[in-house]
Amino acid sequence: MAIACDLTIDFATSGNSLGFLGGGWARSEDNFTWAIGHESHLVLPRIQSSSAYILTLDVIPYVHLPRLQNQRLIVSINNIVIGSASLSRPTRLGYRLPTGVALGTDKLAVTLQHPDAARPCDLSDSADDRPLAFALSKAKLSRVTDTTAPAHGLLPAGLMLGPSQNTAFNADSPASLTDWATARTGLTVPQIAIQFESIGENCEFGLFQRRCDAEPLGLLRFSSTFMRNLIRGIETGFAGLGEIEDIDPRLEGTPRREFMIHENKFELVYHTFVYEGERSIWMMREQESARLKFLRRKFLEDLESSDKIFVYKLGSGVSDEEILPLHMALNLRGSATLLWVVQAEASRPAGTVEVLMRGLLKGYIDRFAPEDDAHDFSFAGWLQVCANACALVRLERAAAQAGEPIDALPVADDPVPLRTPRTGTL
Repeated sequence: MAIACDLTIDFATSGNSLGFLGGGWARSEDNFTWAIGHESHLVLPRIQSSSAYILTLDVIPYVHLPRLQNQRLIVSINNIVIGSASLSRPTRLGYRLPTGVALGTDKLAVTLQHPDAARPCDLSDSADDRPLAFALSKAKLSRVTDTTAPAHGLLPAGLMLGPSQNTAFNADSPASLTDWATARTGLTVPQIAIQFESIGENCEFGLFQRRCDAEPLGLLRFSSTFMRNLIRGIETGFAGLGEIEDIDPRLEGTPRREFMIHENKFELVYHTFVYEGERSIWMMREQESARLKFLRRKFLEDLESSDKIFVYKLGSGVSDEEILPLHMALNLRGSATLLWVVQAEASRPAGTVEVLMRGLLKGYIDRFAPEDDAHDFSFAGWLQVCANACALVRLERAAAQAGEPIDALPVADDPVPLRTPRTGTL
């Protein structure tokens, strides 16, 4: 998905937000402006084009544990609700504007409803009596520019590939599972695993690849960071990553203490699998500096080549509105495919992979590993999702090469059902 940014609003004191603010805002601060009360308004210029548009918001919700754990946000454009979310962490949100929503009007009225605004003085010993909801740092209005894609060779939104209907398949049988995955994709299990690159939010998928006897080099394979930092890193090409002064090795864990790296520029935290007594802290800094710089170059090459399928999962859940900005960032340098993995639902059983939009797949898994034991993951769940994602991407490439509609091509032992996608932000 190729995009062009038509408008950036900076909510810092030195920014340009004053010309766009309606009611419901506090005075701007060094890096952001608080949305206060139960409703805030932005007034944007009229859209001159009939192109598809995406509005993104960089937000920090006001929370105070344990009494105020999240903030709800409902976003409307010209009185049409385009999305809602409940947020407990800093993030970036993305909303697709309904086609033609602003054509024929002289302005674009953005309404932010935040019913959970609260006064810090009611929750703590703070003297601040403002009803705070969200701190906004930036808003962007971007235009989708690749609207003339070829008719053939694209996965249509709503296409889903589900678990095998072959009665001989048994997800609890390793031999049956690997045979099915190979039949589905034409690839061995290690070859399937190597098609993917993890971008968060922990080491679970990297450990799944290791179980597949695949050890691909990946910048974020065993890392975690906030979604907002991840997007910032991708957008900037992780500029400056690997400087020695930003690398803080710490011995953590029991009974055998491992060097964990805490990187300060993008707040990456990751395993080294190097243990106490095996390296000095000085050696760890030197080693990780060189390693991060090399992996940064490789990550950018993978983005530009468009060969990898990038995988993102968050055990505590992530919304459609948060995934869209990540997908946009990945596509700044090429036509990247993102596989977003979530817990299975009644209508989307484990192993299902669904097409949300061009270059964005949603996989459904039976369970994620517990937070305190990333090794306890669902091998069968991950392999089924990966095999189906591989099959869909290979199907798209085959259809593009043959000039045939997607639904005219078979996939292994199962038909490819076309279903109507659910309504939502994406």
